[in-house]
Amino acid sequence: MIILVLIFLISFSLAVQLMTVEENFVSVVEIEGESLKSTLDLVLPFTPMKGVVLSDKAYFVTTTGIVEYDLKRKKIDRELKIRAENLKWEDEKLVVLSKKKVLIVDPITFDYETIDLQEDPTDVERFEDYWIVSHGRYISLIRNDEEYWKIESNSDIIGISVNKGKKSLSGITKGGTLFIVDLENPLTPKVVYFTDIEELREVEWLGDFLFVFSRNKILVMSTIKLNSLKVVKEYTLSSMVSSIVKTDDSLFFTAGTTLYRVDVSLLMKKLGVARKIFLVSAPSSKLTVPGELLWKIDLDSEVRAPVTVGDGFIVLADVEGLVHVLSISGKKLWSYKTGFVITAPPRVFMGRVYVTSWDDHLYALSLSGHLLWKVRLDADVSKSFEVNSQGVYVSTDGGEAYLIDHESNILWQFKDDDWISTGIAVDDRGTVYFGTSRSLYSLYPNGTVRWKTDIGYLLTTRPVVIEDYVFVGSNSGWLFCVDRSTGGVIWKEKFPLTLNTELFAHGKHLVMNTEEGVYIVDLQGGVNKIISAVSPSPVVVSKEGYLFFVSNGILYSYTFDGQKRWEERVGETNSAPALGEERVVVATREGIVYCFFDKVYSQ
Repeated sequence: MIILVLIFLISFSLAVQLMTVEENFVSVVEIEGESLKSTLDLVLPFTPMKGVVLSDKAYFVTTTGIVEYDLKRKKIDRELKIRAENLKWEDEKLVVLSKKKVLIVDPITFDYETIDLQEDPTDVERFEDYWIVSHGRYISLIRNDEEYWKIESNSDIIGISVNKGKKSLSGITKGGTLFIVDLENPLTPKVVYFTDIEELREVEWLGDFLFVFSRNKILVMSTIKLNSLKVVKEYTLSSMVSSIVKTDDSLFFTAGTTLYRVDVSLLMKKLGVARKIFLVSAPSSKLTVPGELLWKIDLDSEVRAPVTVGDGFIVLADVEGLVHVLSISGKKLWSYKTGFVITAPPRVFMGRVYVTSWDDHLYALSLSGHLLWKVRLDADVSKSFEVNSQGVYVSTDGGEAYLIDHESNILWQFKDDDWISTGIAVDDRGTVYFGTSRSLYSLYPNGTVRWKTDIGYLLTTRPVVIEDYVFVGSNSGWLFCVDRSTGGVIWKEKFPLTLNTELFAHGKHLVMNTEEGVYIVDLQGGVNKIISAVSPSPVVVSKEGYLFFVSNGILYSYTFDGQKRWEERVGETNSAPALGEERVVVATREGIVYCFFDKVYSQ
């Protein structure tokens, strides 16, 4: 007897629902934590093989094609007579894997577009505006019937998985090869890693970790360096892993007759009995529109620090010194208490959460909420800091700058006569930039002075690097453009800057919040656009060029040319919204966290 489990998520609910299938008998089971509760039993007039559930509609693969089934009225609404091997939900469309083709089906009209292939497709993923399809020994990047590139493997590719946040593709072959493709530039992919693993079955990303399934083993690999993966955890099960599905913040899989769940903390739990599972879920229970509220939660404490969105989770910090980690669906995963107020945004890097507090410490926490280490500094850290593969770069309120590696060792410490007044910025070469009470500094990666430029004003914005220029704002309203190599001032322009002004780079433009609204400025200091708003919060810009900010308690989204897309009331905040995983997240001074849907990605 084979039991199939179909999974779908209900919007505004923190519980996951499973639909267990035995032949044509189905039962909906709700999972919250580790408890299971049956909510619905149905007998279908067919045996489902694959499926996708959208609210009260279910789309199933059967022996005759695709069936649309109304779960409330318990009847078949429509049928699409096509050969179907698999069914996925991508980019608000039903994606059908068929014989030598992929069909992109509109769930409302049932109209479809076809991607024709030379071989049978084995998997398909959506990345930005492209479809990535594995077929035979090839992976292709396709848009509008045009194939932009094709990667050939040494044997048939049996599965692929895309990490949109890391802009990376993982794949596995029938011959036992795991490989990683860098998609930083989607049109020029780079195969950066490959290795051989016996009996590969499937590969999936969860946050910054790569899960590799092979028979009765699961390897969890750190991807801190895409060209040098390391196994950080290994699970050995009593039976062979038979099927795997992924939701927003968890992986579900079966081994023998046991259903397991593992979340971003890498904790694995047994949930119940199932022999086989497959995904029958959309990100929400209905087709969402930009600006739609997905959920909100009250933290009961003021939040001043900007929110951080990771892969599958959200990190917040409040004025009571608590670090909160939520799932992408709004469930509280854990909290950690530091010694005092937190105002700098938390940073997430390779399975760790880094937090600075007004208790003079830098904290490194695991994704399960455990303290890995903490380092005492010379003073509080209230300003934003940076993290990369070298370590954590911080500037303290005592006026010192540090680089601390990921094992808590202080690699260098810098102090000069000037008091450091801004957060730290680090460019792609490891060069460090920060502002002081009078000057703009640049340090070499080893912490020695590269150049120092006397500005003559208190600098208040964290420096931003665009191409060959460094930009920084002052308390007097002057915006400075400085040569990245020499530190020479190229130009300065006066703007209605405030102490809450932050600079954001998008392409060859600066976006900044001012007293009068949001300014979009080119690299020569020319004003391209002003979006009028009353003392707006700092602005965040998505990869697509959409602007998000809060003014007078209202969250706004604008196009880059100044056209309003949507607005929603949230309450007052001094921090920029956060973007990630098709979510826009805002935390208010009252401690209420709002999560809205929008089809956007962070830069």
